[in-house]
Amino acid sequence: MIRRISLKHSTAQPLNRSTASNLFRHRAVFLDRDGTLIHEAHYLSDPRKVKIYQGVPAALKRLGKAGFKLVIISNQSGIGRGWVSREAVRRVNRRMCRLLVVAGSPRFDGIYYCPHAPQDRCACRKPRPLLIKKAARDLRLNPRRSYVIGDKLCDMRLAKAVGARAVLVLSGHGRHEWPAIRRLKIPVAFRARRLSRAVAWILKDNG
Repeated sequence: MIRRISLKHSTAQPLNRSTASNLFRHRAVFLDRDGTLIHEAHYLSDPRKVKIYQGVPAALKRLGKAGFKLVIISNQSGIGRGWVSREAVRRVNRRMCRLLVVAGSPRFDGIYYCPHAPQDRCACRKPRPLLIKKAARDLRLNPRRSYVIGDKLCDMRLAKAVGARAVLVLSGHGRHEWPAIRRLKIPVAFRARRLSRAVAWILKDNG
């Protein structure tokens, strides 16, 4: 069952190393949605406009076969801004999942999104780590054995915040975000043109 979660209030407690190593043993790939799995759209609300990047279903299938849990971590500030409804976000997610499964992708183990606007200063908006901490508890994941794939600076900072390895895809906003990431010296383990190449590197990194 996919967990589609948004958080109104911060309730998660910080993870410590002993807890992560003793209880949370599974490795995961935490994936951004827009610009990483599906084509970037301006606050997408119409499920009919979901367009999956070429090669994504096969790449996710490879990760699943390798034993990685697959979790989406997404900022959906259009909800907090009043531009997109929660139900519209759920419909888009359902449509994306259906298209991926039909194309051979495994089902996601969890979908977590932040519904807040930036000015809300919530604890769950990337790069803050609350959503990954929540996913780690729900799914018994060890972020330190995991990867974060995304197309933005906030994704790379999120990886750093939880001790995961950061992988930047140059789809979506990736090409425009890379100069700032490099200037700020945010650790990036690998850069890839698209998700399929990012996954190939992750599998090699774990070989």
